[in-house]
Amino acid sequence: MIADARSFKANQVSREEILAAIEGFREEYKAERITEALDDIESYTLDILFVAGDLHVRGDLDLFTEGAFLLIVLGDLHVDGVYTDQDDPETYLLVTGDMRARDVVTAGWMEVHGDLDVGRLIGDYNDCSAYIGGDISADLFYGEEHFFTIEGELDADVVVGSPRLMIDDEPEGIELDDPKLLEYFDRELLRILDDTAEDGTPIVDVDGIKDFREVKHRVIKGVPLKTS
Repeated sequence: MIADARSFKANQVSREEILAAIEGFREEYKAERITEALDDIESYTLDILFVAGDLHVRGDLDLFTEGAFLLIVLGDLHVDGVYTDQDDPETYLLVTGDMRARDVVTAGWMEVHGDLDVGRLIGDYNDCSAYIGGDISADLFYGEEHFFTIEGELDADVVVGSPRLMIDDEPEGIELDDPKLLEYFDRELLRILDDTAEDGTPIVDVDGIKDFREVKHRVIKGVPLKTS
């Protein structure tokens, strides 16, 4: 289990503390879902974990692997490695402060009330969503089909595609058919259509991400998306 986290199943944190904390969810339906889960949590494989203060994870943080249906951090969250969550089974993260991680791959319900500072930020599918109450700073942002609400600004060196966003200032991304993607992804990650012009000049057409699973795998393992 996560160091410094208290377990609801082990009676280390009370129902009242959990209910008070989840009142802080900016999206109310999450609090309703967690409240319902409290009555049935003993039948769940996963647990509710509670940290009353800042949390520093010296390595990777995968909510499912750590046994967390919900992780509450009443403070800042710092992950030296990659942060990952899931949509099947659904997992929830509530951070009341800022969050920093080497990389993030999010498929579940992720809510950070402060800023998010990350290397690569990858969304995964569209069953759940992410909420960031502050600014996002990222080297690369690829939202895929995941929905992001960003109350602050998005400062990303590279935005891939047209992410599904609720944000005041829409970012300008590299479209998925733009050959410029080859500057940031290896060829084997992309759907490439090689052709030749009438004068014999090679033409390289890009038609989106071919291997999203490998994109996720590389990010989770800390491997560059562009290696050559």
